[in-house]
Amino acid sequence: MLALTIHEVLRLLLRSGAGVQIIRASDESLPLFLGNGLLIQWLLCTSLCLIQIAIGWSAQWAFPEHDIFALVALMALTYLAFPAVSTRVFLLQRSNRMGLFSLISSACIIVENVTIAVALYFDAHMMAVVIAKWCFALLWLACFSFVPCLSHKLSYHKDTFRLLLKSSSQLAISEILRSLRINMDTFIAARLLTPELFGIYSFAKSAGIGLAMSISQAYTSALYPFICRRALQNNSDHNSQKLIFITTFAVSSIFMIQALAVPVYVPILFSSQWQSSFDTTSLLCLVAVSSVWVDTYTTVLRSEAQYKRDCHFCVFALVVSLLSVAIVMPSSPVQLAVTLLGGSIVWLLFPLADITSRYLQPDPA
Repeated sequence: MLALTIHEVLRLLLRSGAGVQIIRASDESLPLFLGNGLLIQWLLCTSLCLIQIAIGWSAQWAFPEHDIFALVALMALTYLAFPAVSTRVFLLQRSNRMGLFSLISSACIIVENVTIAVALYFDAHMMAVVIAKWCFALLWLACFSFVPCLSHKLSYHKDTFRLLLKSSSQLAISEILRSLRINMDTFIAARLLTPELFGIYSFAKSAGIGLAMSISQAYTSALYPFICRRALQNNSDHNSQKLIFITTFAVSSIFMIQALAVPVYVPILFSSQWQSSFDTTSLLCLVAVSSVWVDTYTTVLRSEAQYKRDCHFCVFALVVSLLSVAIVMPSSPVQLAVTLLGGSIVWLLFPLADITSRYLQPDPA
């Protein structure tokens, strides 16, 4: 769990590359954005690979009881498979062909999970995770290589590169803060809880918020190109805002239902030894309710190119979460989950205040 969390924290930075700009770019600027964007993606993925290897090597001082260097370093090498098809993925999202994107993504996830099961059957132990990540990356590369797209090649144009690099840097800061906000509880639990309690908390997070975050990320991934497409067609109106609100409410309702259903589905899917995780799992599902609302808010900010505002919110949410944990100093999985839930409610104050201030502003007309 610790090695996977380190990988997930950095993996989310893949969203900070040129994709956001390529998806929302005008047709005239698209060719330049593609060539320079491809260059940025190679620089980003290579950097992430080296950074993750360095973090894996230094983790032996932060977590001396966990030997995770090999796991972290081998998973880091998967980043080198993504840049080759990154712009094809962005163009697919730009054209709003989310059906094909979802099909390929689902197939890769299914193969990853099946690979873990097969590898464990053949006694691969913890290396099963690494093997699965590599299967995911290679299948992703193979599938998107056959997706037709606008012809382009690696290029460098000074002004365009600087523009993309500036926005990518701002997004990288936002993504690392967002990623830390999502995964910091695992690092905190690894330090504050005993190994047994850390295992219970890790299970609760996987059984509860793991599914919730997958749904939330799928929703926001589809939402961003939808908003950008409407904006390019000058079709960004009140109906779009209403549709976004209704859809977000529906997605968050799934997590509330999941929180209530935890005592039902966990005993069916898992052995009785995990019953002590029921309360923690339910509470983490409620944390996901706040997460989907704030992630929708930041997605809208990005569609409006308000990258600094996005970064400000990410700082606010992370500081709130860290302060709440520092004040409470939880000593059990349930206490940690309650603390995170309280912090997640406070997150909502930022978008609420921002949206309220917009409506209170006088109409320029």
